[in-house]
Amino acid sequence: MAESADKIRRTRIARGMSQTELARRAGISRQALGAIESGVYHPGVAVALAIARELGETVESLFGEDRFERVEAHVAAPDGLNSARPGEGVALGRVAGRIVAVPYAGASRMLVSAGGKIEKLAGTRAFVESFRSASEIEATLLVAGCDPAVSLMADWIARHHAPVTIVPFARASRQALGALVVGQVHAAGAHLRDRKTGEYNLDAVRKAMGRRKAVLIGFARWELGLAIAPKNPLGIRGFDDLARSGIRIVNRDRGSGARAALDDALEDIGIKPAAIAGYEVEVPGHLEVAESVAAGHADTGVTIRVAANAYGLGFLPLREERYDLVIPESEMKSAPVRAMLESLNSARFAREVATLCGYDTGGMGVVAAHIG
Repeated sequence: MAESADKIRRTRIARGMSQTELARRAGISRQALGAIESGVYHPGVAVALAIARELGETVESLFGEDRFERVEAHVAAPDGLNSARPGEGVALGRVAGRIVAVPYAGASRMLVSAGGKIEKLAGTRAFVESFRSASEIEATLLVAGCDPAVSLMADWIARHHAPVTIVPFARASRQALGALVVGQVHAAGAHLRDRKTGEYNLDAVRKAMGRRKAVLIGFARWELGLAIAPKNPLGIRGFDDLARSGIRIVNRDRGSGARAALDDALEDIGIKPAAIAGYEVEVPGHLEVAESVAAGHADTGVTIRVAANAYGLGFLPLREERYDLVIPESEMKSAPVRAMLESLNSARFAREVATLCGYDTGGMGVVAAHIG
């Protein structure tokens, strides 16, 4: 602000105008212009446009800052989240009252629009060159999980709840919960089944959150199963076939609901992981499983139907699962989370997700449980 204030003063003097004259022509008081030129007051859009017009300059040339703001943020790296490094791009948001910097995944198919770049690290403190204004940071929703439909929610919120924006992080369910526990994200997605009760997410979330209070919000129910080549040339019918000679699988990363489903099924039928070709080959998401099968790198893998459909694959449904969003109770009234909750309670958004993904969205936006 100090830099733009000095630009205005120098430009006014170069034009041979007094404060009184410029203020009159811009339709503001001389005191207001004095406050702007001293860096005490940042004008709104209308006033900035008027001043720029009278000085024969653009708003950007007068009020744009040449340097990015430096902010101090909290950075933590629980299991499954990338460790932060100087020079690395990070997302910036405010979680639990403090600015957090979250590193992006190391492998990505596209360049991401980072919120800033780490300049220096000191323990869990990161000094970040921020590409976002304070208001943009406040309006950023950080979500960790494995549901590809998060892109639909990001698009919906951008269209209906601007200026709130979503930054999604592809994380396995347990890794997403780990990010939530250390305060790196506002919400975590999970589909973790309790082998004893058959219930989804309650036990896993209680264990992860400890005494912390959280709310489980329903997102959708989906089909989990095996992605296979079109027309199923190898005749795969279920988990029993995975140990057959000549069949290669691609596996999900540890901590994922899909990996847990595979391990539980193998234990139930008495097949050891070492007997399955490709068990040790891991990929980080549902779409990556389908991509590996479509590319011929594997014959099958556990994923969700929407991922198999996206790559034109066959799909053997094995069970229906519930995917919930876990939100700390303390974040329920924050502006980004409120925008997400309003979206989840929109019947039109629920229909859009159901139509595009084939999910059962009947419970979308419904409070599934209070934890703690």
